[in-house]
Amino acid sequence: MKTLYLTFVLLFTLGSCSDDDNTATPFVPVTINPVLIGKGFKFSEVTPGNSVISSQAVWDAFLISMGNDSSSFINTDVDFSLYQIIAVVDIERPDTGHSVNIDTVIENENDITVDFSVLNSGDGFTVMGQPYHIVKIPRSSKPVIFQ
Repeated sequence: MKTLYLTFVLLFTLGSCSDDDNTATPFVPVTINPVLIGKGFKFSEVTPGNSVISSQAVWDAFLISMGNDSSSFINTDVDFSLYQIIAVVDIERPDTGHSVNIDTVIENENDITVDFSVLNSGDGFTVMGQPYHIVKIPRSSKPVIFQ
């Protein structure tokens, strides 16, 4: 009987041990709510592209490339120790019915994904220009991927 009891205690003790203590919690992607800097249609030619701006010097150069016309921007003062800017500038389009929309910004384990779309409402004026959408998000060292 004593042997049976010791066998039971030994099996119970070994069975209750778990190696899950060292298992890390899996990363869950987080939706970032970007803060609008500016969105519109630029009538002067700007170099199209997707940009991550993380310093005042690069931001100043970007504003100059936009023709120093930031009157449609909500705010151009950015604390780059806390934030970085995501800018999407589309190619030149034949009418103001086109727009760019940053749809989602998702922080993944190894990167930040920016999903954006180019829309055409078809009701714009026949004028050449470029749609843009500029937001700020919390600063991160993760690479930004545009989709």
